Amino acid sequence: MIGDLLRAERERQNLSIKDVERGTSIRSLYIEAIEKGEYKTLPGEVYTKGFIRNYANFLKLDADAAVKQFNEERHPDHPVAESGAQQPLQAEPAAGKTTTSPVPELHHENDFVQRVESSHHRQTLIMGVVAVLVVLAGAYFLLGGDDEPQPAKTQPSVTQQASKTSAKQQAQQPSEEEKATEVKVAVKFTGRCWVSVKADGKTLFEGTVEKGETKEWTADQRLDLTAGNAGAVTLSYNGEDQGVLGKEGEVVEKTYRLDGAADAVDATAEKSAAKKKK
Repeated sequence: MIGDLLRAERERQNLSIKDVERGTSIRSLYIEAIEKGEYKTLPGEVYTKGFIRNYANFLKLDADAAVKQFNEERHPDHPVAESGAQQPLQAEPAAGKTTTSPVPELHHENDFVQRVESSHHRQTLIMGVVAVLVVLAGAYFLLGGDDEPQPAKTQPSVTQQASKTSAKQQAQQPSEEEKATEVKVAVKFTGRCWVSVKADGKTLFEGTVEKGETKEWTADQRLDLTAGNAGAVTLSYNGEDQGVLGKEGEVVEKTYRLDGAADAVDATAEKSAAKKKK
């Protein structure tokens, strides 16, 4: 069992569970559950895979092989396709800490259709201003035609009033165009943390991020973020500072949408509440 292999390697390296907790930011409760194979104690399978990967990396074992063995133990009827012979779980030859592979940067370009619609909107606004000027000029000549001629300075005042109206309309226009067109979350990590990020249902990132790193993810409509150590996560949503995601060691899920962010969910607390109900 994968838990037995991890425990055996930990003991071979003369490490305690507290040593692993300090090195991985995984709570001792979860480490003991993994070693004993008591997966019901953990928040869910996706967290369990992340914790096993992090634990294996800390012990300098093959993290991919560890997760693969966990999958085979949990789902023996659904074998994972292999490109070659299965490699045994063993210590990696390279010394030093395992670093997280860089996440490809997401490049976003301005939408051509949106620019065309914005241009059409400005043209409509200009035509509206011209129409207002024509109506004002017609009303002036119609109502003032029988009266004595007015000083030449009267006409510029009408033009100035129309120009002020146009300026106010143009000043209000950017506020409508500045509405958010995507979900953007920027994250700074003040400690080591396992993270899973999905954009519109597709996984963008899943792995461990080291202290001091910063990440940025975007989605069209919805972005789901899960952190295994919420106290090490400080983030902003569409340029607005959200502060720290949670407490140290908490597993927190949070969803961000174009129309606002949902409340954070403490997966650890939900698991404890479910156990009490039973």
